[in-house]
Amino acid sequence: MTRALGYVRVSSEEQAREGVSLGAQAERITAYALAMGWELVGIVRDEGRSAANLKRPGIQGILADVARPKARTWDALIVVKLDRLTRSVRDLCTLVESFERGSVNFVSIGESVDTGSAAGKLFLNIIGALGQWEREVIGERTADALAHLKAQGKRISGRAPFGFTFGEDSAVIPCEREQQTLVRIWALRASGASLAEVSRALATAGHINRCGTPYSVSALSLLVKRERGREVVTP
Repeated sequence: MTRALGYVRVSSEEQAREGVSLGAQAERITAYALAMGWELVGIVRDEGRSAANLKRPGIQGILADVARPKARTWDALIVVKLDRLTRSVRDLCTLVESFERGSVNFVSIGESVDTGSAAGKLFLNIIGALGQWEREVIGERTADALAHLKAQGKRISGRAPFGFTFGEDSAVIPCEREQQTLVRIWALRASGASLAEVSRALATAGHINRCGTPYSVSALSLLVKRERGREVVTP
């Protein structure tokens, strides 16, 4: 009899979604093993974990078992859907290769994938590639949307860049106080002052950062690098 291990995962954002809960996944895996006549030896859970990478306790434990075939107590791994295991084609390939080396049969119920067959392996690669393509398209659309908002001077983050602030309708507008600070920083540097000297001069003149403390040398270094772009707007 095939000995199967189930794997379930849910991220914190998915907790409330119907059919994605750990319990719902475990039920489907149990039913599948029963229908196949397999012995379900256990279910590994990764709760509140993202599938962005393999740095999850459950997955790491499974990979450790895979690397020790003689000591392993299971022969097949079952998941409800591929995205419960990973959302990365690279990680998917890494896992499948590990399963093959360790003689582990991988099953994804939702996509009808069973790597015990050649057709299952081919389908797994196709599904993984399509998933990666879809995520890249979404990423491109998101980047385009953010670029459009930025071009319109709209707010795209929770923190305005130094020298600016948020006005009505989340429009990005110059912050007079910080613009004056930028001018003073660049003038001091142009006169040959070191960053440490600039920091002391700003503190003496009452120029402090948004946290109410003097500007550090590292923060000033970043601001000085912006001089080439001249991101100062004269009030």
